Amino acid sequence: MKRRESGYPTSVGTVLNSIFARSGLTASLSRYAILHSWPRIVGWQVARHAKAEKVTGATLHVAVDSAAWMNELAAIKNLLLEKLNAHIRPGAAPLADIRFSQRSWAKATKPEPAPPKPPHATEQEREAVDQMLEAVKDDKLRQMLKRIMEKDRQLKWRRIHEEERSRS
Repeated sequence: MKRRESGYPTSVGTVLNSIFARSGLTASLSRYAILHSWPRIVGWQVARHAKAEKVTGATLHVAVDSAAWMNELAAIKNLLLEKLNAHIRPGAAPLADIRFSQRSWAKATKPEPAPPKPPHATEQEREAVDQMLEAVKDDKLRQMLKRIMEKDRQLKWRRIHEEERSRS
């Protein structure tokens, strides 16, 4: 790595910026950085429904998941351009247009398989619960506690099952 006059090594970022500037790529790279920064610039609500896909020339192409969102974003296109251009390096050519196209990426991904249902309580487990609740005289309270204990058993089973699934 090249050393500066001060004797400290030059950072990789400084070297790359120098190379990009000499080759004339700084402006293009600055515009392409918008693709990565899109969610941060427009906010999570918009980013959930619109994805910056590519930059061609001075145009940003954005895929939107519904016609309603496409209309909403088209209405604020000039505001979006201002926000996006504020994140482009000074001296780099700004974005001049945003083109919205409707595309649903939700249907393109496979849904996660539903987790298996926990097995029913065994006879031994039911007897153990009955023994624990023997001292409870109020029938409604005993039934409620049984349901709570059953839910707790199911939740514990699911947690164990999810941990096993995440390990494999």
